[in-house]
Amino acid sequence: MKIDRYNRLISDSKSTKGFTASFTRRRGGSNWIVLLCLGVVFLTFSALDWQITVADTPHSETEAGPDPSDQAAVLENEEAAKKLLRRVIFQLASGPAFESKVRQRVWTTGREVVGVGTYEQSGHTTGQFNFQMTMHDGEGKHTLQQMSDGRLAWTRSEVAGEISLRRVDVARLDEWSASSPRENALPLRVRVGGWIELLEQIQPEHQLQIASGRLQGQPVWVVTATLPESKQDKVMQTSGREEWPTLYPVKVSVVISKVGNKESGFGKFMPLRIEHWSRAMDEPTDSEAEEISQAERLISLVELYSIRQIAPPPIERFRFENRDAEVNFTNETDRYLKRFGVNVAELAPIKHYR
Repeated sequence: MKIDRYNRLISDSKSTKGFTASFTRRRGGSNWIVLLCLGVVFLTFSALDWQITVADTPHSETEAGPDPSDQAAVLENEEAAKKLLRRVIFQLASGPAFESKVRQRVWTTGREVVGVGTYEQSGHTTGQFNFQMTMHDGEGKHTLQQMSDGRLAWTRSEVAGEISLRRVDVARLDEWSASSPRENALPLRVRVGGWIELLEQIQPEHQLQIASGRLQGQPVWVVTATLPESKQDKVMQTSGREEWPTLYPVKVSVVISKVGNKESGFGKFMPLRIEHWSRAMDEPTDSEAEEISQAERLISLVELYSIRQIAPPPIERFRFENRDAEVNFTNETDRYLKRFGVNVAELAPIKHYR
């Protein structure tokens, strides 16, 4: 996907942004690298010690943003970015059903890993979606599947024959919620998985900026979320490293369509491209030290293309068929209850009659 005007391979990150990532112990072998690549789509960056080499990417740029010295303009711009992300999330959750193809490129351990897949979402606040991704690393085929029928959300990954299963009882999230969603808020069941969860994770504790640009001649918005320097300092303390964890992003950029179909209007507010950037690793010369110290390196690029509106598929399309009965699954419902601030113990007397 060619970009006429949009991103920079090396960009100034003086005002840095980002999102939450988790740290785990490093696992040996290339299989864990592939697992990491598969998880990048859902913001599961977890490696600290690998090197990244970025291949050539289209060179382009956005229009100039607000003057950093104009605090009022910066705040106004950030609020506009937050409103746009919320609009995109509501479009995905409440808009018409659609499908798209997905391509992801991840640069890690001195090589590029490419994944291709499909994404299908029923919309209309059903919470039903189906995402499938396959990656090849030169040693084998590895897959990631995430789907929800609005009752149960499943994530299945298979790396070198090793299968992992995770489940969230999304219908219970709404059941255990103390009250009905406030006006203009989404039910909890639609906020688990897929692009909706990814976009929601960008906003908390991040500095946002919005700019305009063009993608293949198409006008787009570009929302950039950068990890503040204070948050970066905490990451360094948590990692216990002297150098920045190369697979932990300092910036996420989301490219959003400004225009839709001339007849139906469909396509406006759809995400087209999601980038994750980390700090560059190049050793600067004395003359380049200041410039490169603020540079960033692209570590993951997700592209949505061939996006089209469809009739809502039957619910069977979104029901997970567990063919791995011998594999124990992890129930992550409690983790999402905590994330959404739902205290089941306090709600038990209220819900007891159910």
